[in-house]
Amino acid sequence: MMQPIPHLAFMPHVNGLRAIAVLSVIVYHLNSHWLPGGFLGVDIFFVISGFIVSASVGALDRVSLIKFMGLFYARRFQRIAPALVVCLLITCVATTLLVPSAWLSEGNQRTARAAFFGLSNFVLAKTSNDYFSPFTDFNPYTHTWSLGVEEQFYFVFPLLFFAWNFHATGRRWAVGLFVAALIASASYAAWITQSDKTLAFYMLTSRFWELAAGVLLFQVMTLCGRRFDIQVQTGQRAFGFAATASLALIIAGFAVVPESRAFPFPGALPAVVGALGMLGFMHGMRRDHVLMRLLANRPAQFIGKISYSLYLWHWPVFVLFRWTVGLDAPQYRVAAVTLAFVLATASYYWVESPLRRHRILRHKPS
Repeated sequence: MMQPIPHLAFMPHVNGLRAIAVLSVIVYHLNSHWLPGGFLGVDIFFVISGFIVSASVGALDRVSLIKFMGLFYARRFQRIAPALVVCLLITCVATTLLVPSAWLSEGNQRTARAAFFGLSNFVLAKTSNDYFSPFTDFNPYTHTWSLGVEEQFYFVFPLLFFAWNFHATGRRWAVGLFVAALIASASYAAWITQSDKTLAFYMLTSRFWELAAGVLLFQVMTLCGRRFDIQVQTGQRAFGFAATASLALIIAGFAVVPESRAFPFPGALPAVVGALGMLGFMHGMRRDHVLMRLLANRPAQFIGKISYSLYLWHWPVFVLFRWTVGLDAPQYRVAAVTLAFVLATASYYWVESPLRRHRILRHKPS
């Protein structure tokens, strides 16, 4: 049966990092001038996803590939689909009632239909308007592109990771496959970013390296094993400094966006490298360290806990405000953020959590 590695089962700094990621995205979507690189929070989510998914299946008993894939996909579906489907259905109804028929409507509807199947990034990549176009501000489903990338990654992940749980040779194969995939994806991203920024931004082929980086971090930490834990305990000051520098790198990426907008490569590197640093260097950090206290406090933990639902809900709420009363006045911004938090909290406790506690799925990879 699938069991998470004990020392990676719960890491409060990961929830804190999720909080940073989702809040940066929300601030950027409220007003991009406030945090020009806030959209890089999605890149942090990619790294976290690769790391956590690997940790959840990294200590399995040996099972067949078919069983491994079946259990993995069941858990992924249970984790992602319910909250997504509920959000999409309610957004579709609200959009029909509140958004006037306009020339953007057909594009919005195509994006919505594709989002149910994890393919909205393909629809958005085919449009002539990139992520930074003002037209995307009026599509309530634009944000689902990143979920499409993750869902497509999950179809590939088991095939590359399966060998990990089959002795040392299998682990070397798994590491080698992800290293090769990371290099190929990063190289492709560097090339396609120069010729087609829209395609580069939305597609898995140019984003795979970010998720693979999280996977490789887990693999390296696991292969180091006890040695890594000892290094953390004996080098608390150095690791604390490195983690703080990683956070500073993330903040710099949020604050300064190159005019070339070369995303995802190399533009996403500050977020990816910073996220890797925080995940790695904060592992085993003492609870009394100032950075751990910052990320493990109750507000950060709560926001990190509901971050998936908050990411789902904030964007359609913002878009519907733009279509109706507007999102420029301070009172409407406060109202929109408040409504997004209320809906996200309801989604977490009434949709996500009940299924996550289901006795059949409880011990499958998370």
